[in-house]
Amino acid sequence: MKPTDRLFGKSKKEIVEEMGQEFNYYPERIWTFQMKKYWWGQKKFLILYFEEEIVVKMKMKIIYGKINTSKL
Repeated sequence: MKPTDRLFGKSKKEIVEEMGQEFNYYPERIWTFQMKKYWWGQKKFLILYFEEEIVVKMKMKIIYGKINTSKL
């Protein structure tokens, strides 16, 4: 089991308690968390998708620069 698999089925309140809210707007249905940042500019993000306040899908994304949330 991956460490992030434990997040499936959790509510937004449980996610905030476990990971913090960072810069996520609470009513949004997509939240992002920066998991790691490398010195050469690469960043690893965890993207959580919610339906009715419950995590239904997760994705890891590695990017350089800023994340464009309109393409998630």
